[in-house]
Amino acid sequence: MPGIVVTTDVRSGPVPAGEVISGQTFMVGTTERGNATEPKLVRNLTEYKKYFGSYVSGNLSAYAQTFFEEGGSRLYVQRTVADDGVAGSKAFVDTNGSTVATFTAADVGAWAANLDIQIVAGNVSGIRVRVYLDDVLMLETADVTTLDTLVNAVNLGVPHLVTVAKETGMTLIPVATALTALVSGADGTLVTDGTAADNHIEALAKAGKDLGPGAVAIPGVATASAYWHALIDHAKANDRIALCAFASGATDSGAKTAISGASPAIYTDTDAHYAGFYYPWVKIPDPANAGLTISTDPTAYVAGARARAIKAAKGPWRVGAGIISQAKFVTALSMPSTVKMDKTTGDELDNARVNALRLINGRVRVYGARSASNDENNWRFITHRDTMNHIVNKCEKSLEKHVFQTIDGRGSLFASIESSLTAVIDPIRIAGGVYEGHDSTGSKIDNGYSIIVDSTNNPTSNLATGLVTADVAVRVSAVGDKITVNITKSNMTAGVL
Repeated sequence: MPGIVVTTDVRSGPVPAGEVISGQTFMVGTTERGNATEPKLVRNLTEYKKYFGSYVSGNLSAYAQTFFEEGGSRLYVQRTVADDGVAGSKAFVDTNGSTVATFTAADVGAWAANLDIQIVAGNVSGIRVRVYLDDVLMLETADVTTLDTLVNAVNLGVPHLVTVAKETGMTLIPVATALTALVSGADGTLVTDGTAADNHIEALAKAGKDLGPGAVAIPGVATASAYWHALIDHAKANDRIALCAFASGATDSGAKTAISGASPAIYTDTDAHYAGFYYPWVKIPDPANAGLTISTDPTAYVAGARARAIKAAKGPWRVGAGIISQAKFVTALSMPSTVKMDKTTGDELDNARVNALRLINGRVRVYGARSASNDENNWRFITHRDTMNHIVNKCEKSLEKHVFQTIDGRGSLFASIESSLTAVIDPIRIAGGVYEGHDSTGSKIDNGYSIIVDSTNNPTSNLATGLVTADVAVRVSAVGDKITVNITKSNMTAGVL
C-alpha cells in the first residue's frame, strides 16, 4: 500500500557518521458526560468542564485538573461508558397533542436529568427554545416558526449537550411548556474485568495513532497487570509511552512485588520500554470540599511534569523529573504510614524499575526516569522510548510530501528525502536530544546520527517496485540521574589537590 512506513530498532556500538505535540497526554476513564465515540482534545480545565462536566469521585475531572495545574496543555480525553448506558430524552407535542420533536441528550448517562428544556412564546412570533444545564441557561434560540428551523437552531447551538429530531411527517411546532427535564438517562454498569470486553480497554482503542505521540494513562483504574499490558500494547501500536501506577494504599514492597509478579512478567516483556511505573499516590486539593485533600493516582501529575519538561526542552529528551517536576498543585504523598519515602526506599524502587515520587525541600518531585525494561543498555530511561516516538512521528510527517514523487536517475528524490530527515533530526541534535561523539581531545567524531539514502540501500530492483529506503541511526542522549562528588579533607599543613 502506498505511504510511509517507519520502523525502529536498536544497535550497540558507535553510530555512523513552540508547541511540542509529543508533550500531549491521552487519558481514558469515566466522566460526568461527554462524547464517548472518539477522544476530544481539551487545552484547559474550562474546556474539560464544557465538554465532560464536573467532578464526580473517581472520574477524570480531578486528574485533568492536576494535569493542567502541573504544566500540561494538550489533553485528549476518551470517555469510558458502559454498554448498557442510556441517553435521556423528552418528547414534545403540538397543539393536537401529537409528538412533533424529541430532544435527546448528546451522550449517555444519568447527567441528562440535569438538562432542562423550556419552550416559550417568541418575542414576535412562533416560539423560542431554552436549554438549561444545572439551572444555567446554555442556549436560547431566536424566534422560530417552523419545525426545521427549530431543529437547526438547537443542533447547531449546543450539540455537545442535546440534539433534537423531528417526527416524520410532522410540521407544527411544539406548544409552550414549563421547564422540563430529560428523563431515562442512565450510566449503566461498567465491565472492568481486564479482558478485551473491558469498557476501559475498549475506550483505549479509540485513541488512534493519527492523533500523534504522547503519554497515555487510565488514571485510578490501571493499577493491575491486565491494564498495564493493555497500556503497553497500546503505546507500542501508537508510538506513545504508558504511564502506570499501583493500587491505592500499596506499600513500596507491594509495588515491587506487583510489577515483578505481573502475568506475563513486566520485566521480561520485550515491549516494557514503552512503560514507566510510578509510586506512590499523591494528595491534591479536594475539588468538592475546600480545605480538604483527596488521594489520586500519580499519573496525571507525572504527565503534567512531563509536559512541562518537554515544553522547556522543545522535545521529550528531557525527563519530567527532578527540580523541573517540583509540584505546583500536588500537596503531598499518599501512602501507608509504614512506608518511609527516603533515599534508600527510592533507590530500592529504582532498582526494581519503579520511579519514586519523593518529598524534597518540602515539595513533591518525580525522582525517577526509568522505563520498566530490563534491557538496560538500550532502554534504561523512559526518555529513550519517548524520543524515538517523537522522531518517528516527525519523520513520518516530513516525508509525506515525497510520496508519489518521481524516482529519477540523478538521485534528486534521494537528496530531498535526506534533506527532510536532516531537518527533523539536526534540531534535535542541537537541542541535546541525540548524543554527539567526541574523541579524547574533544574533537567531534559524529553528530550522533546518520542518514543514508542512496544506491547502497536502494537497488534498482526495489526502486522498480516503488520502494525507496532511508536508513537512519540515532544515538539518543541518556539521563544524568546520579551525580557523584568526591570531597577530600586536607589538614592545615597539607596541600589542596
